[in-house]
Amino acid sequence: MSMAASWVEVEFEAIFREHYQRMVRVTRRVLRCDSEAEEVCTEVFLRLYRSGPGVAAGGLVGGWLYRTATRASIDALRANQRHSLEEELEGASSGPNEDSADGPLTRLLRGERIAEVRTVLTRLRVEKAQILLLRYSGLSYKEIAEAMQISANSVGTMLARAEAEFSTLYERRHQFSRKTSQLETAKERR
Repeated sequence: MSMAASWVEVEFEAIFREHYQRMVRVTRRVLRCDSEAEEVCTEVFLRLYRSGPGVAAGGLVGGWLYRTATRASIDALRANQRHSLEEELEGASSGPNEDSADGPLTRLLRGERIAEVRTVLTRLRVEKAQILLLRYSGLSYKEIAEAMQISANSVGTMLARAEAEFSTLYERRHQFSRKTSQLETAKERR
């Protein structure tokens, strides 16, 4: 039996239409690249199609899609971390973005903050990064519970723990940066 025969085309199309745009918004917030976000979402829907309609049988297809999309986004983010700074800057400056009205210093500082947040997210366990991404992408506690296959009552606690760990890692990163900057300044004065 082929996979194409497993899905009723109208059913799969309805799932796609219902979830695709929101999934792209969630992954775009993580990856900051429209084409990469769309590629991740397309891959997720391909996985769903290959898995067959059994994934949708329990009515939790939305949760499966968001969980799979956020994990794929985190994986892509980790893979992107391996690129050199020059490649990243070249890609960022190759086309216009929504920040073009801001000055170059504002764009640079915003880009640095985004890079720091991404770096910290990649250092968290996948589940913690995932719950943060889902919450700050606008999903409700109920939607997060469905996506992560956990109790809705657990979402608040898990989110608080993830935020605390993120804050700790982020602060450590800033303290290290400040110390490094102070050492460089001291060396220059000599």
